[in-house]
Amino acid sequence: MTPRRALGWIAGGAFALRAILMMARGDYIVYDEGYYLLLERSLRAGHAFALNGLPHVALSPLQPVLVALLATTGIPDVWASRLLAVLCGALLVFPVAALARRAAGPSAAVVAAGLTAASPALMSFVPFFPGESWNLYFGSEPLFLLLAFGAVAAAMRAEEGRWGWWVATGVLAAGAYLTRAEGLVLGPVLFAALAARLFARRAGPAAWRRFGLACVSAAVIASPYLLYLHGTLGRWAVSGRVQAAGAGEGRPASAVANARSGGQVLDEFVWQGQPDAFWRALNGLDASGRRMASQYWGVQRAAAGAVPAPEDTSAGPSRGEPGRAAPGAAPAPERRGPLAVWMAGLAAVVPWWLGLLAIAGVVLATRESRVWAFPLAACALLPSALTYVEPRSLLPLAPLAAAFASVAVLRIAGGVPLRWRARSAWLLPALTALALLAPALRELAQAWPQRTPLQQVATARRAVGEYLGQHLPAGASVMSWHPAVAIWAHRPWRVLPFDSFERITTYAEIEHAAAVVFSKFTPSPIRQPPRAFTIVLPPPGDSAAAGGGGRVQLVPVDETPLLFVGRLRQAARPGAAP
Repeated sequence: MTPRRALGWIAGGAFALRAILMMARGDYIVYDEGYYLLLERSLRAGHAFALNGLPHVALSPLQPVLVALLATTGIPDVWASRLLAVLCGALLVFPVAALARRAAGPSAAVVAAGLTAASPALMSFVPFFPGESWNLYFGSEPLFLLLAFGAVAAAMRAEEGRWGWWVATGVLAAGAYLTRAEGLVLGPVLFAALAARLFARRAGPAAWRRFGLACVSAAVIASPYLLYLHGTLGRWAVSGRVQAAGAGEGRPASAVANARSGGQVLDEFVWQGQPDAFWRALNGLDASGRRMASQYWGVQRAAAGAVPAPEDTSAGPSRGEPGRAAPGAAPAPERRGPLAVWMAGLAAVVPWWLGLLAIAGVVLATRESRVWAFPLAACALLPSALTYVEPRSLLPLAPLAAAFASVAVLRIAGGVPLRWRARSAWLLPALTALALLAPALRELAQAWPQRTPLQQVATARRAVGEYLGQHLPAGASVMSWHPAVAIWAHRPWRVLPFDSFERITTYAEIEHAAAVVFSKFTPSPIRQPPRAFTIVLPPPGDSAAAGGGGRVQLVPVDETPLLFVGRLRQAARPGAAP
């Protein structure tokens, strides 16, 4: 079998495996995946790029744009998103194979494709929260990885002189930037590497004109988003992610300082098991209680003079009160140093033994392949060094490890005794791929019956969302912590703040939310919920029951084994808080 045909079979197998894994997810939708779906629905509804009822800048636009295009064919948008992830994950084997081919020839390309197809970090089971096994996470990462590695593969071909590859390099690099903020690093480093190589070989004017064409192509593709950011933020910016993800408005003015400030909060959340500071920074209301403090949820149309969220609040944590440790709570774990956190993130993406093979492959590979790998490594390592470390930010290292590990695997196979060499040429790479694939197959076996806790909660969210879809008028917005509730309800979404019950319900009235959904599975101020999900219906008309300063109560409207529905009313006499 020729290497080209082998690559085709590997890509087909990767597609089939990822499609099965997506089916095994059932109703499970991760937060960012849900946000992208809501952005896609906003685009299709003609409401522009909006989340939480406001213009959005934190998440990049290409993923929801492509999902919206797929959904126009009649595919449900949840499955359009999953189909895009499956397709991108399968196609990734081709640019990774191109890099491996530069490193050690056609055989390395086939082995690298197989390792990429089998890598569990590149499937639908991506580690996100350590200690929670695999979190079934899939957002914009598959598209970003395909475009980033595709840009490098096109750049390698561009040096052969064809104009089309130079244009493809610019378009793909710009596409990576429009997919994830890490593209801000990939594009400049890649173009700097191309320019350095042109200088080194003293290229003539024709080569520099082609290089200029690649730069112009990238600028043309990226410019609409830059203009959108300028129009939304009121200033020139290359990303709204850093400022929005850091903390609330009014935080440090420097983008890097803001990112580092937010990075400390994220480090406590992801690696230390201390979520309160993260929830307060991301989901807190501002001091007025009339809007969200963080720009992550959208840019206020009158953004000037925004007030940061208060340092203390009466909001309560996942089932009690935020800011106060639950009775008998374990002491906070010891804080890990930056290197330990980075190593933990790397271990979640690249198994240690594959990492050792990849390091050996880097030493054995050609110098040219190491040059081309540098932009891809930079877009994973530089953001984590400047801001914070989480496994998905290091995902570009997984295909890189596959590309260079293939070099070491072939060298080991070539070093066995002669009588075994013919068999080891295919057996050793196959065993390596199988060792990579084993965790995903184990997770598939556990997830297929749809009985894991994450899947059961996801199915419950779908049932609540469909209930709301049946009882709320079209266009009525739903306020919830998890966006999946509004997605299954097919209604506009408003984010549930991390605050006290009174402030939440007051904010819900300001936002004209038709229903507020509390859950015992997510942060909620309701101490003793009657059911797993509690739907609060704001008072009718212009009543100010929630914000009147007195006690409030929920008048039962409906009840099922899964949810309790109540309408907010001013209590006739003082009573216990909800």
